[in-house]
Amino acid sequence: MVETPLLSRSSLADQIRDHLLSQIVRGDLEPGERLVELKIAGEMETSQAPVREAIRQLETLGVVESLRNKGARVKVISEKELRELYDVRAQIEGYASEVAATNGVPLKTKLEEEIRNMRAAARAKDSLGFADCNSNFHRMILEATGNETLIELWERLHVKARTMLNVVLKNADLAVSANSHTEIVDAIAAQDGPRARQAAINHVLENKPS
Repeated sequence: MVETPLLSRSSLADQIRDHLLSQIVRGDLEPGERLVELKIAGEMETSQAPVREAIRQLETLGVVESLRNKGARVKVISEKELRELYDVRAQIEGYASEVAATNGVPLKTKLEEEIRNMRAAARAKDSLGFADCNSNFHRMILEATGNETLIELWERLHVKARTMLNVVLKNADLAVSANSHTEIVDAIAAQDGPRARQAAINHVLENKPS
């Protein structure tokens, strides 16, 4: 029997979303498997409304799809799709890091805090928590550019969900992954645009699915 978390009223949909996402990443919910609202609501001891919202959020993340007359199911995501995504992500984050290094926005303290959070998640073997911190780290850099179009393009990559999938596929060492962010921080803090760009590109491609 799947162990379910204790839910608070304030964030039912978010907690159900994260619980389902964790099941998808672990393989408890397999690609192509249907997500039945009534069944999930029963397992989570809640109504169907927050389950429906959680499923909509998972669709936005790109890990669930709804098919006409068939309902929602876990999306089949190939390693080829993940590799292509990392190639695109490397260029977006490389450019963003270069801009962030040269526009004077103070980031060092906040970025270092997220690295510490990633290390704590790594020690706890918490892949979902790690993906959250990882996404926060890179989002800070994107937001520092002030370029809304760039941020929108990055958001379409669903970095958090894809990071979780890649961590499981590669059986990645989360501590190593956390430490691999430090060169980006150092380059941005030094206001060295070209170095920051290359550090970000290297970071993403080093974690690309093989």
